[in-house]
Amino acid sequence: MSRVHDLLVLGSGVAGLTTALRAAREGMTVMVVTKGELAQTATRYAQGGVAAALAPPDSPDLHLADTLIAGVGLCDPDAVGVLVSEGPARVRELARLGARFDAAPEEIESDEIAETDDAWLLAREGGHSLARVVHAGGDATGAEIERALVAAVQQSAVIDVLEHAFVLELLVERGRCGGAIVLGADGLPANLRAHDTVLATGGAGQCFAVTTNPRLSTGDGIALALRSGVACADLEFVQFHPTALHVDAMPRPLLSEALRGDGAILRDDLGRPFMQGVHPLADLAPRDVVSRTIAQVMRERGIDHVWLDATMIDDFAKRFPTIWSACTRNGLDPTRDELPVAPAAHYLCGGVVIDLDGATTLPHLWACGETACSGVHGANRLASNSLLDGLVFGTRVVEAIGAQVEHASETGPMRGVLEIAGDAREADTIVPTSDGAPVDAAALRSAVQRVMARDAGVVRDGTGLGLAAQTLADLAALRNGLALRDRDAREAANVLDVARAIVDGATAREESRGAHTRTDWPQSRDDQLGRWVHGADGLAFVPLAAVGAPAGAGRRRGGGR
Repeated sequence: MSRVHDLLVLGSGVAGLTTALRAAREGMTVMVVTKGELAQTATRYAQGGVAAALAPPDSPDLHLADTLIAGVGLCDPDAVGVLVSEGPARVRELARLGARFDAAPEEIESDEIAETDDAWLLAREGGHSLARVVHAGGDATGAEIERALVAAVQQSAVIDVLEHAFVLELLVERGRCGGAIVLGADGLPANLRAHDTVLATGGAGQCFAVTTNPRLSTGDGIALALRSGVACADLEFVQFHPTALHVDAMPRPLLSEALRGDGAILRDDLGRPFMQGVHPLADLAPRDVVSRTIAQVMRERGIDHVWLDATMIDDFAKRFPTIWSACTRNGLDPTRDELPVAPAAHYLCGGVVIDLDGATTLPHLWACGETACSGVHGANRLASNSLLDGLVFGTRVVEAIGAQVEHASETGPMRGVLEIAGDAREADTIVPTSDGAPVDAAALRSAVQRVMARDAGVVRDGTGLGLAAQTLADLAALRNGLALRDRDAREAANVLDVARAIVDGATAREESRGAHTRTDWPQSRDDQLGRWVHGADGLAFVPLAAVGAPAGAGRRRGGGR
C-alpha cells in the first residue's frame, strides 16, 4: 500500500466508479476503496431511472425548469444548467459502456436490447412535466448501472480496488488532502496516499430509524469532511420518499414514483384520493409535497400509513419486477391489493460543498454524487436526478484534475463559501483505540436513529429539534467509549456526527422550504434564501442574495455545536 496513486476514489457507487473509469481513460492510476464488495452500494437499490432530455419535445431548458421548481429556490442555476446540458451525453456514454436500458415495445421485438436512445422507453415521474426518465429492468435501473460500471472497472488494468476497507480519516497535510487513513480487512490502519482524493461515499439514510437506504449508508464521506473542517451545506434537507412499503423490513422496500407515473393513486383509510387538489400534479407532485401531505393525513386520521392503489397497472410483474417481488414476499398482490406505504428517509440533498468542477474547500479533495452539495438539488431533489448527478459531476472532477486544477473556484454552491470556510484540520495518522467506558456501537446507532425519526423527520419544530440536539450531545459524550478501530463503532460515530449536523442546520433554518418543514415556521422566508454552511469555525449562513457581494457582506453566524 506504499504506492502513491494519481487518484484515490472513496466509494464504488455510480459517482465513484464513473470518476474512476474516466480517470483511467485519461491515463491516471486509480485506487477505489469500498467498505463492502465493489458492487455492494446504494446505487444498486435505485429503482426509478435516470432523467435526461434526450429528444424533442423535451429539452435541457424544460429539464432545468422542472429541477428549479422542485428545488424551491435553493438550486444553483449554473449547476443545474451543467446537469441538464451534459446529462444526455453521459447517459449515452453509459449505454456504450454496456448499460442496457429498456426499449419502447414498438421499437423492438421480444426481449431485444435497445442500443440507441431513440428506442428507449421514457417514463414520467413526480415533478417532471413530461416523460424523460430511462429505466432498466423495469425498476432495477441502479442494479443495471452498477453491473455495467463494475464490469468495466474489473476490466481496467490501471484501476486498483480495495474492498472491505473502511476510511477512518482524511490525510490533511500542509493545507491539502494527500489521501486517507483506512482500516483494512485485517483490522489494521494504513495510509493510502494519492495526489487527489474523491469523496463518493453516498448518503446518510441510516441516521433515521425508517429508511430506504441500505445499512452501509452511514454518511461516511460527510462525517470525514465535518471532522476535517471541510465545508458542508444544506444538510437539513433530507428528502423522504413518500411511498416506501410499510412492512417490517429495513431498509424499507421502495415503491417507485414510476407507479404513480403509470396511474397509481394514493388513498387514505376511507379510500379517498387525497392528493387531488393539493397540487396541480396531484399524485405526481414533488416528493416533499407528497411526503408532507401523507404525514398530515396520517396525523389527522390517526393511522401509521396510507395506501397506494396500483391495481390499474397492466403487466405489473413485467413492468416492475423488483417491486412485484418485494410485495409478494410480504403477502401482497399489487393487482388486487392496495399497498400500505409511508414516508421513509431516502436522499440527502446537501453534503460536502463543491464548485462546478467538484472541488471542495480543501485543495486536492473532491466530491460527487450524494456525498456532495452540488447545487443541483436545492431544497428538494427532482426524481431521478441523482444518478445523473453522479454521472455528470464524476466526469467533471476528472476533467478538472486533468486541467491541473487544485483549488475550488467561486462557482456553483461554492460562491460565498470560501471566505467563511476556515482552514481544514489535520487528522492524526495513528488512530487511537477506545479510552473510555465500553459503549455498544449498535445501541448507540439505534439511539441516534430513534431520536432523528422522532424529532427531525418529515415534520419538525423548534422544541423537538432542541430535544434532539441535547440528546445527541449526550450521546456524543459517549464516543470515547467506542472501539475506534472497529468498523461498526466508526459507522456509529459517523451516523452521530452527521445527525448532529442535520439537526444544527434544521434548527438554524427557521422556515419551511422543500424537504425541510417546521410547524413553528410554516412559511418560506426571503431572508432564509441561502445555505447554512458547516465549516471549520462552526455554522454560518451564506444568503444567495449575497453571491457576488464584497467579502463578508451579508454573512452571519449560527450557533451550531
